[in-house]
Amino acid sequence: MQPIPIKVKNVSVYAYIDPVSTVVMEMFSGASGTYSVGTLMTSLFYNLDIDNEGKKINTLTVHSKYYAVCETEDGHIFTTPWMYCLNNSNKPTFGRTITAGGSNDAAADVGVVAADPSGFIKLGPLTDITVSQLFPPPAIGQRTLITNGSGNIIATRIGTPHEMGVQVDKGDRFGVITSGMKNIIISGKTKDGNTFAQTGYTAISGGQPAIFLKKFPY
Repeated sequence: MQPIPIKVKNVSVYAYIDPVSTVVMEMFSGASGTYSVGTLMTSLFYNLDIDNEGKKINTLTVHSKYYAVCETEDGHIFTTPWMYCLNNSNKPTFGRTITAGGSNDAAADVGVVAADPSGFIKLGPLTDITVSQLFPPPAIGQRTLITNGSGNIIATRIGTPHEMGVQVDKGDRFGVITSGMKNIIISGKTKDGNTFAQTGYTAISGGQPAIFLKKFPY
């Protein structure tokens, strides 16, 4: 199902800290934009695009988690699921991809595979790729590894189950990506314009291309 954007107003965005925490950190309020939900095979895409940030209170961090309280044009108020910040400009965007049959927040359990790109099936192109790594607890935050990337969603040709991942062919790099790096977040845009945003990847190869894998959900 192609996402059908709906206009939203009086949008307030909050940091997603802990579902049972009483701490509330508001990032901005009084904003407007569009919200959409779409599906592709077994994946569900959430997107929130802000065109007017309203009153800014705190600074957003790319790939951190946020949720929003929005109002539709007919006055219906709703709360979104948490999403990743994909762009922290004055017109920020948020997105999240949930895949049925698997958690996109589980730690990756990846076998040893060759980093040769010919060993993978290309499932579809990705653009505007950002790759970052979550700091392990108790640290908070993440570091950016790649921005402005392009590549493909991939899957291994062999294996039961197959392993799903992302191959990044080009992009601006920051620091060294080493094989075995875990807690990787990857976001981007599919060829249909859907927002792809998942975590739980492990770096298999940090070269050209960079390859990140996690278990294919069944």
